Amino acid sequence: MKPIETSIPPLQEAQASDRQSESLGWIALLISLAATILVPLVYFTTSNQLETVVTALMAVIGWTCWVLLRIGHRQYIAHALVFAVLTVAVMGAVAFGSVRTSSSFLFVGAVAAAGIFLGRQALIAAVAFSVISLGGLIAAEANGLLRPADFQVGLKNWWTQAFTLIVVAAMVYYSRVQIETTSAELANELERRKRTEKKLDRNQERFARIFRTSPSPMIAQSARTGAILDVNPAFERCYGYSREAVLGQSDEMLWADPGQRVAYTARLFELRQVQLFRCTALRADGSTFEAHISSEMGNDREDKLIITTVSDISELAQALDKLRRSEDRFAKAFNFSPLNMTITRVSDGSFIEVNEGADRVQGLSARELKGKTTLEVGAWLTQSDRDAFVLKLQSEGRIHNYDTRMRHKDGKLVDTRLWAELIEIDGEPCILSCTVDISAEKRREALLLDVARGVTGKTGEDFFPALTRHMALSLDADMVIVGELRSEKKVKTLSVWREGGQSRNFNFTTHDTPCDQTLHEPGLCVHTEQLAARFPDGKSLVAAGFEAYVGQSMRDEQGVVIGVLSAMWKRPIVLTPEMQALMSIFASRANAELLRLKRDREIRHLNETLELRVRERTADLQRLNSELDSFAYSVSHDLKSPLRSIDGFTQILGDHLAGRLTEEEQVLFDRILASTHRMSNLIADMLALARVSQGKLELQTVDLSRMVREILDQELARQPQRKVELRITPGLSARCDARLTRIALANLLVNALKYTRKQAAPLIEFGQLAAAPGLPPDFYVRDNGVGFDMALADQLFKPFQRLHMPSEFEGTGIGLATVRRIIERHGGSISGHGEPGAGATFAFHLEPVWPQEKANRTTPTQA
Repeated sequence: MKPIETSIPPLQEAQASDRQSESLGWIALLISLAATILVPLVYFTTSNQLETVVTALMAVIGWTCWVLLRIGHRQYIAHALVFAVLTVAVMGAVAFGSVRTSSSFLFVGAVAAAGIFLGRQALIAAVAFSVISLGGLIAAEANGLLRPADFQVGLKNWWTQAFTLIVVAAMVYYSRVQIETTSAELANELERRKRTEKKLDRNQERFARIFRTSPSPMIAQSARTGAILDVNPAFERCYGYSREAVLGQSDEMLWADPGQRVAYTARLFELRQVQLFRCTALRADGSTFEAHISSEMGNDREDKLIITTVSDISELAQALDKLRRSEDRFAKAFNFSPLNMTITRVSDGSFIEVNEGADRVQGLSARELKGKTTLEVGAWLTQSDRDAFVLKLQSEGRIHNYDTRMRHKDGKLVDTRLWAELIEIDGEPCILSCTVDISAEKRREALLLDVARGVTGKTGEDFFPALTRHMALSLDADMVIVGELRSEKKVKTLSVWREGGQSRNFNFTTHDTPCDQTLHEPGLCVHTEQLAARFPDGKSLVAAGFEAYVGQSMRDEQGVVIGVLSAMWKRPIVLTPEMQALMSIFASRANAELLRLKRDREIRHLNETLELRVRERTADLQRLNSELDSFAYSVSHDLKSPLRSIDGFTQILGDHLAGRLTEEEQVLFDRILASTHRMSNLIADMLALARVSQGKLELQTVDLSRMVREILDQELARQPQRKVELRITPGLSARCDARLTRIALANLLVNALKYTRKQAAPLIEFGQLAAAPGLPPDFYVRDNGVGFDMALADQLFKPFQRLHMPSEFEGTGIGLATVRRIIERHGGSISGHGEPGAGATFAFHLEPVWPQEKANRTTPTQA
């Protein structure tokens, strides 16, 4: 902290100067009055005229100084008054003839006044003048150089000494008042300085907090040496230097370009501050970044401290560069676009910018548009039209394909399509718009609409006459032909329009005609003139006098030619884009209809032969299925007898050899018996599968819930040690064959019991799934057993296919195949869904019987 200085502020100095001038005025007035009164006393009491002159001189000097002070001339008045009094004192002593006169008091008063009103040098001069003058006077008096003195005292002596004491007293009083005032002012100033110092300390503390916590790098450095005095944490993060590494160092290491540092330093010392100086800064790792530097040097010339703030503007610079490039691209796209583009104000529709693209809508140049409004130039026909457009644009932000009408400069109305987007220029909302003349498009749309109306509702062979008529009218053709290719280069016409009327169909060969060329080209075949000269061997063309031809081949999905559409004129033509578009549209429509016609013919032919083929194939399938079922039944039945013999003889042989077989031989005997049992089960399942495919279905209402309960009770009676939780939805019935349905349910439920036997809390469910709207519900059997991998689900219902090892679960792989055969015989389907370790669900469809239907049916349930 700096020591408190006691200098007096300028205002207080002015106040002290006023008080001093006022005191000097009073003293000058006292001296003037005293001297003026003393003049006659001296004149009448002494014969020494020199004393009178000296006294009068003192009066004149006093009055002069008082008058000068009154009119505002203060400078050197105190000096003049002091040294005038000293001079008068010397002259008085000389006139009297001795220093022992009353004038000696004037030396004391003058020196006192010098000490109070004058500076140090003036005081020393006054004292020196007094000492030297008194010394000289005493020496002169001692040597008799002065006239003899008259030491008689009187009124003049008293008056001189009294007024001298009064003046000295006034000066002493003024000095005391001055000292007291100055002391009070100094005390107040000291208190003010203390408050200022406290405020300064608080400001310094705030600045220190700002300096340390600023997110921008900050540097404090000496302006005298350039040494870095302090940096904040943001500097360390930005530049990669630690605070200790840069303290006392020059800032040269922070500049990538020394030239920029020189320019920055020169500007800083010239202006004492620099704002947003653009430069390239250098980090500790050698990388650089674009920065803005703002520095300020204190106004106090003794305060040589520079505070610098650094802003990393790399991202800002990149963004500005991207913005500049974007603006350049926009300007180029705007100015060099071949489309008509404008920028108008939202407020009044006045044109701000117009590009140089050819204005095909209104025919106005950029010079003719700038400064005018869209209403004035006819871009909007009415104010309400513009208001509706602006309202839509403000609500959506942009508009695409806005169709309107504008007025051309020649007065005609032009169909226009407009694209617009809201933008902002200098804070003012504007509209960037692009307009395109769509008059030709509107005409084509009207023409196509007319064509579409003409052929709407026509299909098959009735379609082609309408097509040729509208095509001839649209293209102003003399003849239009649509034909179907029956064989190579042979065409049968489907419709012919010639010279304003429908003509009869005919067959023709394409040899030596433009149609032959058309059949080999994927696009339009065009001859706008001299058709007879190009095909001189086409006798019918030459005879008819046709001069121009446009044709298009028609092809199927594989690209094979199936027909031709052509138009001919007896005059040369100019093929316009509209004619090309119409020709392509007519050809596409004719192509689609010809394909449909050919497919209809094929379908009719197929329908004529389909029923016979279905009956033949159904009979073949029935015969094959019957033969296959008979074969499977016969094979299974014929295998049972030898299998029983093998099993019986093996058991007899085992009984005879009991106790004489080795352990390995006994294992082989057991494996033979197990194989015969498995073979027996397999044959039984095959017979069951064959049986379910035979016989007539006896459909009746079956209580499936009751049937499931009976099957599970029977199976669990064979396994009394098992505890299984059963959840059976009651009252579920279906229209089905009771015997076959029991077989299907038994297979599903036995599987559920088998695959849940390793579960601590086995669960088996039977119920009905929720159905989609309009579809009947499915029944389901669900368990929480071992489940299966859905990747193998396609093997579930195939005969002899198993998803688990025989060592884990027994079975032949016929059960689910039997279930599927039974469900399919009822016209239903079955599907399975499982997850390893999470059980399986089998959903199947049988015709359900609802409670009301069940009550109406009297057929008893066969379970």
